[in-house]
Amino acid sequence: MSPAALTHPQRRTVWAWYLGAMAVLTVAYVFGPWVKGNAALINFIGFTSPVAIGIGMWINKPRARLAWLLLLFGQALYFAGDFYTYSYPQLLGGQVGFPSAGDAVYLSVYPVLVAGLLLLLRRRNPFPDRAAGIDALILTLGFSLLSFTFLISPNVHASGLSFLAKAVSAAYPFGDVLVLAVVIRLAVDAGKRAPAFYLLASSIVALLVTDCAYNYALLKNAYHHQLVFDVGWIAYLVLWGTAALHPSMRTLEEPALDSRTRLTRSRLVLLAIACLIAPGIRFADNLHNVDHMIVLGCSAILFLLVVARMAGLVRQEERATDREFALRRAGAKLVAASAGQERITAAVIAAAHEVVGADATVRVVLSTPDDPLALTASSASEPPWPVPADVGSQMIEAMSGEELVTVAPVPAAVRSALRLDDAEAAVLLRLSARTELRGVLVVATTDELSRDTQSSLGSVAAQVSLALDAASLADDLHRRKSEARFRSLVAHSSDLITVLDADGVVTYQSPSVERILGYRPSEIEGAKFDRLLAAPDRPRLAQVLEHDGLRSRDAHSMECTIKHADGRWLQLEVRHTHLLHDETVRGIVLNSRDVSERRAFEDQLAHQAFHDPVTGLANRALFVDRVQQSLHRAKRDGELIGVMFIDLDDFKTVNDSLGHPAGDELLIRISERLCACVRTGDTVA
Repeated sequence: MSPAALTHPQRRTVWAWYLGAMAVLTVAYVFGPWVKGNAALINFIGFTSPVAIGIGMWINKPRARLAWLLLLFGQALYFAGDFYTYSYPQLLGGQVGFPSAGDAVYLSVYPVLVAGLLLLLRRRNPFPDRAAGIDALILTLGFSLLSFTFLISPNVHASGLSFLAKAVSAAYPFGDVLVLAVVIRLAVDAGKRAPAFYLLASSIVALLVTDCAYNYALLKNAYHHQLVFDVGWIAYLVLWGTAALHPSMRTLEEPALDSRTRLTRSRLVLLAIACLIAPGIRFADNLHNVDHMIVLGCSAILFLLVVARMAGLVRQEERATDREFALRRAGAKLVAASAGQERITAAVIAAAHEVVGADATVRVVLSTPDDPLALTASSASEPPWPVPADVGSQMIEAMSGEELVTVAPVPAAVRSALRLDDAEAAVLLRLSARTELRGVLVVATTDELSRDTQSSLGSVAAQVSLALDAASLADDLHRRKSEARFRSLVAHSSDLITVLDADGVVTYQSPSVERILGYRPSEIEGAKFDRLLAAPDRPRLAQVLEHDGLRSRDAHSMECTIKHADGRWLQLEVRHTHLLHDETVRGIVLNSRDVSERRAFEDQLAHQAFHDPVTGLANRALFVDRVQQSLHRAKRDGELIGVMFIDLDDFKTVNDSLGHPAGDELLIRISERLCACVRTGDTVA
């Protein structure tokens, strides 16, 4: 069967099925009437451990394959030793002596397991951790002293044993000490604590406890093949296989997320116990000597007091480090959120929670730029809401120029206005921008905050003030750039931009007026705009000022004749937009464009369309139009019209003999004489 043949739920539960099946077989081995203490059954259980490791590698595919291969090989060696120890006497009728080949196999398990565990340890801790290494060394030396005192030393000094037997007897607890050292190093690192980690640790603990109990029983001649020892070794084998089958076995090789080694309360207690083992042993050996007992007891008490004092300093340093990291994260959030006040508010709330914890109630009360007395409160889960003026004044008075004020108990009006629920104490921190009070940071808790926490909040408030300053400066810079850009565009625009009030008085005139009309802006501003208009156009401007569309922002156009500074009259196209109700303008905006040249060109085109280009007389199109108009008028009024056709003889001779310019000049002179002979209302074409 391949891993693909197992469904995802089956892969996640195969470890539980294995653990349950082995538990049933273990119960049968201990209490079963037919298989109680059966060698084949315990060998079968032991055989499943390396098989389970292999299947776990097959299913979970760890990256640290070499480490798991070494662990699999170590468990296979352990099974081989069990097979020789249990099955050789029962199945083959042999006799296992001491030391034997089985002991050699058992002892070879320790270096293989240690090598595999060290590779896993290296994967979990890619960078050296001196503090964790020292802690592991202290614990290892302390607990190994017990093994030396009660197991290794008695075996070395045992009488009636050969040198080889003494060496083998001492090698077992020494191997346990090696495994213990690696396990302690794994336990004190900052790697992830997944179920596979606890299963593996429980397996090794079962092995060490069982080995120590077995060796001690041998020394005291108390071992009589009790099955309880077999249960301990079975637990070691089964739990190791279960750890390999568990889906979290890949996390055993993942590097630690937090490289800092923390001195937790449990670690401190274990370190103290390990350091007191040696004087404890000496104390037990000198129970009959009161003087030695007093000296050892006082030494232990002094040691514990020193440890407690150092632990307090370490705790203080850790808290300072945590506050530093919290302030660093808060500062990063504030820098990232400096683009807008809403983001700054959210970052302030998050930063305060970083310092005081998620249980505190945090409110940010800020004043609006237009009205500093109008305060608005914000929270992480609710939109901003207004703060009553009396509550705002009460908060500002409470600050009284201070950067940080502690209020306990919180007044009911403040609690209700800021929605602080059941908070009993609150810290008010000044938020300023450019030395002006812009708001208050309120952190409410059930109990008063410590001085260190208040100091950290003060740092957060200072960073918030800097962020508000940065946001204010950024807004000013953006506004100034926009104004400068607008002024530059207006100054170099080909149009006139004029702003009138409701009475028609110019409140703003763009600098381009000097280039187009010859006036300086100061000559236009403050005076009525209609003084520049031709008399026929002034009523139209009055209609614009009095029009009902003052509330409409739609632009409308009209043409006006405006007087130049040198006395000329120019035709301007004016687009007027009513922005009297716009707070940023409060006027009627006129965008005027000089169309004099365009109008003259249009008139020229119209003249050329209906007049002869040489003589200036009406052409055929205009002649036909005039005749049609005269016919309609004659039909309506009963009048008569006359049309005279004049032929110019020998004109071709003039062109051919004197040239076309002479012919054109002749036509011009004749047209002038004809125009002089007719009435004003007659048409010469």
